[in-house]
Amino acid sequence: MNIKNMKKLNIAIGVLLLSACFNENNQSTCTAPSYNSDGSFTQEEQIRCYTPLDMQGAYGLNVLYDMGLTGLGQTIVLIDSYGSLTAEEDLTVFHENFFPNKDMPEFQQIILGTPDYYEDWGGEIALDVQWAHAIAPDAAIHLIMAELGDGESDTIIAGAIEAITYVANNYPAGTVVSMSFGDPESAYTEGYYTDTELLEMEAALQLGIENGITFFASAGDYGSSSGEDEPSILYPASSAYVTAVGGTLLQYGWSWYPNSDSYTIDYVSYNPDYFNTNNNPMQRLETVWNEAWLGLATGGGISTLFDIPDWQAPVADKIYANSGSGRGIPDLAWSASVNGGVLIYDDGTWEVVGGTSSSSPQTAAFFSLMNQHLASEGMDYIGHLNPWLYQLNDGNAFNDILPVSQGTVLAGEQVSNQLFEYLDDGSLTYSDVAGYSTTQGWDLTTGFGSPRGKAFLDALVAVMSENDD
Repeated sequence: MNIKNMKKLNIAIGVLLLSACFNENNQSTCTAPSYNSDGSFTQEEQIRCYTPLDMQGAYGLNVLYDMGLTGLGQTIVLIDSYGSLTAEEDLTVFHENFFPNKDMPEFQQIILGTPDYYEDWGGEIALDVQWAHAIAPDAAIHLIMAELGDGESDTIIAGAIEAITYVANNYPAGTVVSMSFGDPESAYTEGYYTDTELLEMEAALQLGIENGITFFASAGDYGSSSGEDEPSILYPASSAYVTAVGGTLLQYGWSWYPNSDSYTIDYVSYNPDYFNTNNNPMQRLETVWNEAWLGLATGGGISTLFDIPDWQAPVADKIYANSGSGRGIPDLAWSASVNGGVLIYDDGTWEVVGGTSSSSPQTAAFFSLMNQHLASEGMDYIGHLNPWLYQLNDGNAFNDILPVSQGTVLAGEQVSNQLFEYLDDGSLTYSDVAGYSTTQGWDLTTGFGSPRGKAFLDALVAVMSENDD
């Protein structure tokens, strides 16, 4: 296997383009695109998407906002590759659509090295910036652009080390950092990167942790395989210094009920039987993210680079039960699906995107709200989050993600992160690489689940207060 050819950056999946439409308040709305026979788009309510208001409601953030927790005084750092010349302009359009009565947040771009812009990173940057803002609308957003390459560059690890070291040395305690990139661990175990480079990366992350910074990384979008031909997870998500964020399919105000595994009609338009949904304003269901029509699912599994950290001992039995002895990821999860994706503005175009590249910046922004509260109470910032997470014993702190079967066909089996694949005859089956089961409590697909707003805050404050006594 050629590691260099297999290596990929798991950046945002901007697979659906959505032409801008506006409601009576002149705000962009989420209606779903489908292809006409001439290749143009029409708006049909088949593929679902979310605005910031939707996501805030789904995760109970309005209660936090009512407490004054909007990210004010906090900084969210986003590490991306060179890829956008319009990041600030795009954020302005997004902000004016969804937060017309609020001031623009502080926004800075820090460019490390010599820019060589990669077009594929434009949507990733728009996603990171705009959806960090969507969750923590008053937080400062700092975009660090480094040489992370286009997915084939030899300088990816060097650029990541440079960026993380810069953050560790230049940002104060309480800063949260999101990294929507990663390589399969085989890039390290099979020699594409050197042991020295891995140690340098770990040292940079450790320095940041020691300085009170919290790191988040996407768990990946290619299920249990991370794009390999065997179970594999991504680094830096697998680092013990990083909180790995998995993906869910959030159904908020609707529920999915597929009656066909085929997602297209003659590859011209979307099949309404696949995307069949039931509207229910009271609905809130969150399942593991595993989208058959895209061949994508949340990353998750067991590390071959790192042993089980001491703080992960409470779930070690679940790792051993899956024939592993290394660190298990993800630690928690957030909405990631494309059917149920988020709306972004990228260089003149509204797009619907998904992936754990969406989960990570939103989760980082959520924890900036946690840090704001801790500061207001005179408590220490979170710093290294993982040891706190694994001490939480409050069952209300998370939305536990359970196995669910929806509809009447295989695509609706949301029970693991084993990828689906279509055979030549159009029928749906599972890929050859085994996945991990979604179970009650912590598991190797969604970790503990997604945080539940105020309930999570209360549980976090309780465990941190206990350790201060």
